[in-house]
Amino acid sequence: MKLSHRLRAGLVAAAGTLAIAAAPAAAQGPPPPTAVNGNPVSTLGTVPGTPTGFAFNAQWVFIAVGPGEQSGAPGGLWVTDGANAPTQVPGVDGPLWGAVWHGETLYVSSPAGITALSGWNGNNFATSKLIRKGSGKDFSSFTGLAFGPDGRLYTGVSFTDKNEFNRIRGSINMSVVSMRPDGSRFRVIARGLRQPWQMTFAGNRGPFVSVLAQDKGKIPRDAIVLARRGQDYGFPVCAPVTKRRCPNRAKPVITLPKHASPMGINAVGNTLYVALFGGTGKGPEVVSIPARRGGKATPVLTGYAAPVVALGIDQGNLFTGDVTGAVYKVAM
Repeated sequence: MKLSHRLRAGLVAAAGTLAIAAAPAAAQGPPPPTAVNGNPVSTLGTVPGTPTGFAFNAQWVFIAVGPGEQSGAPGGLWVTDGANAPTQVPGVDGPLWGAVWHGETLYVSSPAGITALSGWNGNNFATSKLIRKGSGKDFSSFTGLAFGPDGRLYTGVSFTDKNEFNRIRGSINMSVVSMRPDGSRFRVIARGLRQPWQMTFAGNRGPFVSVLAQDKGKIPRDAIVLARRGQDYGFPVCAPVTKRRCPNRAKPVITLPKHASPMGINAVGNTLYVALFGGTGKGPEVVSIPARRGGKATPVLTGYAAPVVALGIDQGNLFTGDVTGAVYKVAM
């Protein structure tokens, strides 16, 4: 998958003066952000690439890693016990765009498709199976991953540069889709979403999805949608900034300022926690937002040295990762 023009440009700009460390020593990374609740933020370490998502089982924190814009690192999969520096999991190639643990299996997404990894022994996985390969015309890549209360695996599908402003018959790009854990019974849930990035469930049948708006022409506000089956959010024909009347266009539940760029997203109860690559006016940040229509953002973590992308929550701790490759942890 090619990231949005805005995200690629942001990665390059942020990494221009911040070398991405190849070794996972916390001392080599930038200073950590500041928690509004006053709790100390620790740096677990750095990874060679851009953390894009987290997955958790009872003991381990898995980190999906995309490419390093400055270092050229391809990304892959890293793991930590939540207290020590991350180490690379062998045999899992990057870039990775999402990760979720379900049952005894870790699912990761990449341009190749969605892979199920089983038999974790603390160092590596015994088996790896591609359960869903990308299909359709000009397929881009699957993005973030989440399991719903219906037991189905949900993910987004991004766009390719050449079809960003075109709908192609037979393409599943720019949509939210779901499938069974084995990749079967595949179905499209919602269409017309330029770049659905990460997703989470907060007591709803459908996922809350962070969506990156276009960065060419007239720029609309960024959004978080609650994806439901049969919805069409209109992009690109009926994008919010077009003058065309589109009475059936679905509307997002939450809107954010232009270029806020919502990335990682997770939920605790009825509260969403969202990593904002651009922020709401004072730089990259993590915010909390009530999981309801019109919810307003409240700062949780501020003062990132570089744009924040990955976000995950486990056992009362908030994990984030920025484009320098640094991985942070704070008690909520």
